[in-house]
Amino acid sequence: MKKKLLFALLAIISGSLFAQETLTGWNFPANSGSDSLNANLGTTQNKTYDIRFQWVLTPTTDSTLNTVTFVNGATTYAAATTGWADGSGIKFWSIKFKANNYSNFKLSSKQKSDATNAGPRDFKLQWRLSSGTYVDVAGGTVTLGADWTTGVVTNLPIPITGQGTSSIYIRWIMASNTNINGSTVTAAGQSMIDDILVTGVSSLGQEEIIYTNRLKVYPSPNKGAFTISSTEPIDFMIVTDINGNTICKTANPLQQQSIAIPDAKPGVYLLKVRFKGSDQEVSTRFVVE
Repeated sequence: MKKKLLFALLAIISGSLFAQETLTGWNFPANSGSDSLNANLGTTQNKTYDIRFQWVLTPTTDSTLNTVTFVNGATTYAAATTGWADGSGIKFWSIKFKANNYSNFKLSSKQKSDATNAGPRDFKLQWRLSSGTYVDVAGGTVTLGADWTTGVVTNLPIPITGQGTSSIYIRWIMASNTNINGSTVTAAGQSMIDDILVTGVSSLGQEEIIYTNRLKVYPSPNKGAFTISSTEPIDFMIVTDINGNTICKTANPLQQQSIAIPDAKPGVYLLKVRFKGSDQEVSTRFVVE
């Protein structure tokens, strides 16, 4: 009976989490290094893109305004910058990513402003494609405080459509020149952002079924030790948890290779591979119990 309940629960979890995948994200685990401002969650391609503090030049072009630094974040570190004076409708945080064949996008983030050097209080969320202009996100008004619990956005739908292979931009733009203390934002006003996560639903959900004769993981469920089996040579292999955090990665793995995840926690995991001579990533899921 317990085994049946476990499999039923895993089926529910796998079914509900299968669709929504992490595309890009920042939780800033490090406060230095050349990649410290790059996305550390999501797809391999999107991890090459950084977060920026920018201002509006034209409706379709932006300019990087200031150097982004680090402060203590909601958990580890957070991105921070000053220079927000007279920024209403002009200055903003910005991220970029690609998500061909995805839909039903959702965004989560946390923002705060410094209490002493009071930063902006009011922001709103917008999105655009590389060839388009920014559009307001319904329900995307964000009001900040001097803490990580006030200016929080959780799984907000972002109505991105028609992106194809174009880059997608999301920004948190100042909606007023008022700081969190009710006065006017000055050049010293500091604002911070952390725990950014963008997820989406792949329209290629059947891809896993198509490729099961080429790529398998067994046993599943397992205890964190399993074998991958491929009918073709593999260029690279990455195992992530359902939130997109990399658990392990290997270049040029064997076509049949045993893998162990130390201290694996129960849940749904994703194995991504790229076959040699191909630029397409193929994925399959497995369960650790």
